[in-house]
Amino acid sequence: MTDREIPPPVALAAADAPSRHHDLRARDLTLGYNGVDIVHSLDLDVPDGKVTVIVGANGCGKSTLLRGLVRLLKPRSGAVELDGQPLKEWNSTEIARVMGLLPQNPVAPDGITVADLVGRGRYPHQGWFRRWSAEDDAAVEIALAATHTTELAGRTLAELSGGQRQRVWIAMVLAQDTDLVLLDEPTTFLDISHQVDLLDLLDELNTEHGKTVVMVLHDLNLACRYAQHIVAMKDGHIIAQGSPTDIITAEVVQDVFGLPCQVVPDPVTGTPLVVPLGRSRAAAPTAP
Repeated sequence: MTDREIPPPVALAAADAPSRHHDLRARDLTLGYNGVDIVHSLDLDVPDGKVTVIVGANGCGKSTLLRGLVRLLKPRSGAVELDGQPLKEWNSTEIARVMGLLPQNPVAPDGITVADLVGRGRYPHQGWFRRWSAEDDAAVEIALAATHTTELAGRTLAELSGGQRQRVWIAMVLAQDTDLVLLDEPTTFLDISHQVDLLDLLDELNTEHGKTVVMVLHDLNLACRYAQHIVAMKDGHIIAQGSPTDIITAEVVQDVFGLPCQVVPDPVTGTPLVVPLGRSRAAAPTAP
């Protein structure tokens, strides 16, 4: 059996409990590294129960913002609030039960197998009186199947290709089974087929299971196709946010990315489709 023949992601429904509503917001948030501010006095309300995609040029603060939203980066000023309570007042296990994050460059222990790594997504559900159970086994199996990695379970992470490793990391986040799923460039290393499979899976988690999804994507057209809410960033500030149809215009793309383009309706979905002009075509006069 090839990974393309693994049962489709709908199998997630067997273990998923309905997601709860959560209010995640940033207020006057400034984040940075080594004394340098990257995100500046930013306000953001993450729409509950929707797919939000953060877009912008390299170095604009997208990944930094995502790290701040899950308390991997301490605010230099301002605050992140979850359900009306400052995130700094939550303990780490409580946060991990509500929010799962796939960072841009995750690191795993040497020699760890795929099954063991995905199983680590279940750690927030363990405790003094709650040990590994059949429910945990089911969550891991479902996450592996949903990401087409079941046949990789006994292999070590070091043996895998970049695309296979990325899918395994995503499986770990799915096994964590949180109400909010945050992913930093989750389509990295994936071929176009697996990119679409992954984004379809995240769309299903949102529409059928009520998960709130927040992710950073570089492909603006995939962002427009899958997002219900887009946040466009430039130089650590939010330039525009809203539905793709409302905010993705040639003017916004030029401002955020410095890219001359035309924006036309996607022939499949009707969402905005960004067609780059390139330097020579951008400079050429348009035909009457």
